[in-house]
Amino acid sequence: MVFAMGILLVLLGLVGLAYGLYALLRGGRDSRGEGGLGPIPERAIHAVAGIRMLVGGAVALALGVAAIFSSLSP
Repeated sequence: MVFAMGILLVLLGLVGLAYGLYALLRGGRDSRGEGGLGPIPERAIHAVAGIRMLVGGAVALALGVAAIFSSLSP
């Protein structure tokens, strides 16, 4: 049971890291395809959300790896 929870946490951590990077790199851009950046507050909100997702993803990834290793040890 702990092993399965660890796998789930690792997957959620990877998704969180990917979404955080996406929010930092693409966040705040104009959605009409012109490539321009949105207003400064919108970019700031995406930056804060990206950092939060990176931290949350890293924590979930670390907890998942710890759960997997704890379930494998005798």
